[in-house]
Amino acid sequence: MIHELLLALSGYPGTIFTCNKRTGLQVSQDLPFLHPSETSVLNRLCKLGTDYIRFTEFIEQHTGHVHQQEHHGAQPSQSGLHGIYLRAFCTGLDSMLQPYRQALLDLEQEFLADPHLSISHVNYMLEQFQLLFPSVMVVVEYIKSQKIHGCQILETVYKHSCGGLPPVRMALEKILAVCHGVMYKQLAAWMLHGLLLDQSEEFFVKQGPSAGGGPPAPEEDDEDLGIGGLSGKQLRELQDLRLIEEENMLAPSLQQFSLRAEMLPSYIPARVAEKILFVGESVQMFENQNQNPSRSGSILKHQEDLFAAELHRLKQQPLFSLVDFENLIDGIRSTVAEHLWTLMVEEADLLGQLKVRVEVMGRG
Repeated sequence: MIHELLLALSGYPGTIFTCNKRTGLQVSQDLPFLHPSETSVLNRLCKLGTDYIRFTEFIEQHTGHVHQQEHHGAQPSQSGLHGIYLRAFCTGLDSMLQPYRQALLDLEQEFLADPHLSISHVNYMLEQFQLLFPSVMVVVEYIKSQKIHGCQILETVYKHSCGGLPPVRMALEKILAVCHGVMYKQLAAWMLHGLLLDQSEEFFVKQGPSAGGGPPAPEEDDEDLGIGGLSGKQLRELQDLRLIEEENMLAPSLQQFSLRAEMLPSYIPARVAEKILFVGESVQMFENQNQNPSRSGSILKHQEDLFAAELHRLKQQPLFSLVDFENLIDGIRSTVAEHLWTLMVEEADLLGQLKVRVEVMGRG
């Protein structure tokens, strides 16, 4: 019967262990050779099998095979859930299940070597998953019931990982690290190339104006950038003026961007998100300007590879570090701000033009 048990725990029920959608995996009731205590232990193990089956069904539903992807693409599934963050979550969830699969394989090997192993031994070997699976199932059910989308998945996994149970915390942190990989790829495209790769509206930067109810501009923008005494807020205003000045020339390619506040994880402050928005807008503005043959160069001073390597390094870290993350964002922003200062204030003499306009306006 141990073979049948291991098969059932692997997601393949039979006649001894049956499965239905409502009750999950259970021991058949008409087995006279089982003592009630054995039935109780087996049903406890069956709860693990039920969770495993539901995990694999969730993963299959939202990732599928290659031929299914070709036919359906990135369209929402029947549950309404879709997106690259969901697929990353499923990838992390699948990797979390690997130790469980390995434990079942080890038990099979042990049973082949010693056919007299008891059900209690199986229960003992799988005890570590009795706490883990129900806790992770809470996260899965929450994502399904609330239709959590995009970067909101980061927030959901992060909040559930802040508990006091080490196995649960470690497992969810590994899943979160996989999901962060998607965010870092979007950040690299946005901050280094001015590209917003977000077909399913999952990122916390969006194209278009702000909804109006977002958080106010953080005071952090008033810090001195070390560029002619210019603060972040002042440079942002100069950038906006530059955009207005070139509107007639570049109107078809200029696009407005803003933060999508509901997608911003709580562990990334609004001040950092504003810096990310500023860098991406600046890079895109400069790329638009480079359509003019008389202008060439790189707003990042050809340090794209260096910054990409730093983003990749952060992506490889098992835990998200706000200090390291913000330091890198500040470094990229300083490089961008210095170039914008040269471009808008020194080369274009924007301050001189503004002074002339103020004088003209003062004369009526």
